[in-house]
Amino acid sequence: MTLIKVNQNDVDQTIFNFIKKNYKSTNLSIIYKWFRKGKIKINDIRVKDLKIKIKLNDEVKVFDSSQTEKRDQFIEVDFSNLSIIYEDENILIVDKEPNLEVHSPVNINLDQIVKSYLKNKKEYNPEEENSFVISHVHRIDKLTKGLVIYAKNKITLDILLKELNNKSKITKLYLAKTENSNLQTGKISGYIKYDNDNQKAKFRVEKFNNAKKVEQINRLIDETKNIYEIQIITGRKHQIRAVCNFYKAPICKDFRYGGERSSLREIDLIAYKLIFNDFEGYLSYLNGNEYKSNYNF
Repeated sequence: MTLIKVNQNDVDQTIFNFIKKNYKSTNLSIIYKWFRKGKIKINDIRVKDLKIKIKLNDEVKVFDSSQTEKRDQFIEVDFSNLSIIYEDENILIVDKEPNLEVHSPVNINLDQIVKSYLKNKKEYNPEEENSFVISHVHRIDKLTKGLVIYAKNKITLDILLKELNNKSKITKLYLAKTENSNLQTGKISGYIKYDNDNQKAKFRVEKFNNAKKVEQINRLIDETKNIYEIQIITGRKHQIRAVCNFYKAPICKDFRYGGERSSLREIDLIAYKLIFNDFEGYLSYLNGNEYKSNYNF
């Protein structure tokens, strides 16, 4: 039998999601079987309704004799090079270096670095958390550098994930240095499809098979260096890179999308500014705040 006590970062979720997060390596069919066989209890009452919401200080018992592995193992890594742009009790905004993945099941990644930093500060203890894991709110490409937001608690994570696609709440601005000034300025609308086999996205103005709608606003801010400020309205994978490629204005060093090959493991694309607007309640103190990357051209 395993006893799990519900803490503040666990509340307001279903018992099914709570168990699923605690037993990530367990096949879902086994978890469903636990519920059917009455092997899940909340405060010593058997639970078969998967939609019951758990509350603070609830005691959840899992009667599983197979000793299923609970949660993923946390691996501490060096965080001495972590560049912090802003931090408070709810969020952390960091400047990701190029050639570093935000998340990876194999390589050292930004998620591990941030978790190690917060564990060292005693603001995160994976051994005391049940279902919550310090998490990035959004990602940027491995070869892109710049700002990434992390949520330090479940309340903040839920709010930010809910508002992530509401671009009036969080404005994301990028700087792109292109090989020429052919990139169309103003609002760009079209469709994009990412090919997992080729690891490349295709952008077209007209709709095509299974493509998703994308929009962004391009503004040329330095004509001599061909530097554009790009506001993301939709955030599809490789969106900016594919749009630049379509207009035959590839991002410098971005060989995959038509740029000159470089020995450097980076492209000239920076997630350089975040602006918070119109949040209500818990995160309203962030309204009007702007955060800029230390990277520039």
